[in-house]
Amino acid sequence: MTKDIIIAGCAVRLSYDRTAGNRWTVHATVRCGIGEKADEQSVVTAPFEHRDSAERDALQRISALLGQQTDRSHSRVRNWA
Repeated sequence: MTKDIIIAGCAVRLSYDRTAGNRWTVHATVRCGIGEKADEQSVVTAPFEHRDSAERDALQRISALLGQQTDRSHSRVRNWA
């Protein structure tokens, strides 16, 4: 099963898998940007007893990745006049 969602303007694909021990893992891929400036990163959760728990972990990891992005269009240095 897969689920496609958008988080902070980035395409996120969640793929759910069951392990041999009847637990759930989620493979999450996030793609941001356009054309040659696009970037893609992936995370894989540890096995969880419930699918919702694995999904929550994947979304937290993706949110953390997106929180580390730098907006280069705004300078962190302020010029005080």
